[in-house]
Amino acid sequence: MPLCWVRAGVCGQETTIDAMKTSQTKVRLSIVTSCERVQALADSLAELDVGSEMTRPMNQTRTYAVAAEHLCRNSCIVPAAILKAMEVAAGLFLPESCVIEFIEGAV
Repeated sequence: MPLCWVRAGVCGQETTIDAMKTSQTKVRLSIVTSCERVQALADSLAELDVGSEMTRPMNQTRTYAVAAEHLCRNSCIVPAAILKAMEVAAGLFLPESCVIEFIEGAV
């Protein structure tokens, strides 16, 4: 599986997410980060149930529930990256880079 790398923005923190399918319904996460808050999130999310994470509303996923306990702001993109890495590891989506970019005068 490809490694997912996140540079979160102005905070300058970086995170890598390695997700590996361990069964038909489980994905194990290995997260390395320079952010102590993301590290606390990582310590609480060793394994995810793919079906549960994919079928619940965003605010009811384990990923976002645990993120709400540990992260410093709602706009942190790491929880979304965790879910994307999980989807790829589970074989639900192909690995494709995602971008949030601020461009003056766009659209």
